[in-house]
Amino acid sequence: MKHFSTGLALKYALLAGYLVFALLPLAWMLSAAFKAREDVLAVPVEWIPPSWHPENFARALLEPRFSGHSFGEFLVNSTIVATVTALAAVGLSIAVGYGFAKFRFRGREALLWTLLGSTLLPFSSVVIPLFLIIKSMGAYDSLIALIIPFVVSGQAVFISRQFLTAVPDDYLEAARLDGASEWRVFRSIIVPMSGPVITTVAVMTFMTSWTMFLWPLVVESSQRNFTAPLGLSLLGIGATFQTDYQVWMAGATIAIVPPLVFFLILERPYMRGLEAMSGLK
Repeated sequence: MKHFSTGLALKYALLAGYLVFALLPLAWMLSAAFKAREDVLAVPVEWIPPSWHPENFARALLEPRFSGHSFGEFLVNSTIVATVTALAAVGLSIAVGYGFAKFRFRGREALLWTLLGSTLLPFSSVVIPLFLIIKSMGAYDSLIALIIPFVVSGQAVFISRQFLTAVPDDYLEAARLDGASEWRVFRSIIVPMSGPVITTVAVMTFMTSWTMFLWPLVVESSQRNFTAPLGLSLLGIGATFQTDYQVWMAGATIAIVPPLVFFLILERPYMRGLEAMSGLK
């Protein structure tokens, strides 16, 4: 019993240490967001600002620092792109996963593993082919270019397929015997039963789209189409080319709010989805 108690105490100590390590940069970011510029890099670190400057958030959000465009516009772009991508990815991954899980066709396994294997490639290795495809479609320098390549994900399709494989075929056959079309079976049976995987794919896709930096940097040339990560890379540059760390940190604080709210709204179904899929084979 003593050994168990010592092991449990050690486990909690390690978790507490990791939590402090993970939250310390966020605490510094939030503290710096309320400081004056000269106080941000003070040594030793002043965790409580000597003077509070909440106007840093208004400057970060509304000040037109980017050829007449503000960071607030980039946040809107990121919200639109991440939301549309998540919705499209959910619909397509469930539909494609349903096909792989419940229909037999030649080359099914080879196609599935090829799709899954594509996720093992580093994204930087497919940037140039993706860029050429997007340019040939006439979607270069548009928000559509940030959505199209990510509405189908091998990982999301595989997760959907694994989940839907566990759905009993008896439900589907009973609906078909009652005269239901395949679309009706999908809409009335598959989709309502796919809540856990829908939430999981939505959260994964939204977070990935929101934090993406390399692809928007490559495919967007007009600042009106910039997303939040691109805006953050420029936000600290002031009018006199001095680094406005306090505005930068205020923008970073604002940028984490939308994905955090999205995750908190879907936290419980997301965790239930992970638990439900953890036992799938």
